[in-house]
Amino acid sequence: MTDGPENAPEPAVLHPRRNIKFVIAYNGAAYHGWQRQADGLDTVQARIEDAAARVLGHPAVLFGASRTDAGVHAEGQAANLYTTNLAIPLVNCRRAINARLPRDISVRSAEQMPEDFHAARSAVGKTYRYRVYLSPDRPVFLARQVWHYWWRGLDLDAMRQAARRLLGRHDFRGLASSAEVRQDTVRRVWRCDVSEVGPELHITVEGDGFLYNMVRNIVGTLMEIGRGLWTGDRIERILATCDRALAGPTAPPHGLTLVAVHYPSPAAPGYTAEHGQEG
Repeated sequence: MTDGPENAPEPAVLHPRRNIKFVIAYNGAAYHGWQRQADGLDTVQARIEDAAARVLGHPAVLFGASRTDAGVHAEGQAANLYTTNLAIPLVNCRRAINARLPRDISVRSAEQMPEDFHAARSAVGKTYRYRVYLSPDRPVFLARQVWHYWWRGLDLDAMRQAARRLLGRHDFRGLASSAEVRQDTVRRVWRCDVSEVGPELHITVEGDGFLYNMVRNIVGTLMEIGRGLWTGDRIERILATCDRALAGPTAPPHGLTLVAVHYPSPAAPGYTAEHGQEG
């Protein structure tokens, strides 16, 4: 018997679905990073996926914009998931997920995005902030949110001048971890600011993308310049040679926060949003 139309398999039924983007804040001190681990370690992604699955009624897979390391925090991590649950309003979805999350994780907003939106691949930039607490006294209540640096005699002008040398498009391999496996290590940095906020030093870096440990290595290098161990032209040497050995130590993870992930302005077709801050 030959296969005819009556014997052909039925085409797969494509169920309607929504692509939802979440903006997420978390204190990363208690977690083994963002990404779900095969060995079951406690991670931010795992917590949110488990909560979302209970709310949506089916397994949930989050696609995160940044795989933050253990101890790193976020104010504006972005992630998206696909769901066939079309009944629950986005604002109720966000609230229900938050009700099932621990107090150190919060979904700040939920937006319906076009089908092809992807939290990582659609991003055009990110902003990170690193906090250094400059005081001989321990920051007891900030112990897992800042890098305690007891020595206050930093040359902030030298640090600011060195930070400006990072601006532009460069090969940042010399400021990446040795564990970085990507072949393309060219990135563009739009902003690198060093500012005093009370007893804290904030180093804010914004660019079109970042290599593994790149921000923490920038911080470690700027701190060595601030201590007077190197001059600002050290930055040019690192960028020109791509030699990690010329850069400073990797700053601890707990001072780092992912502030925001940046995207092009959303296209009107297929885009809706239901925002709302948690009280």
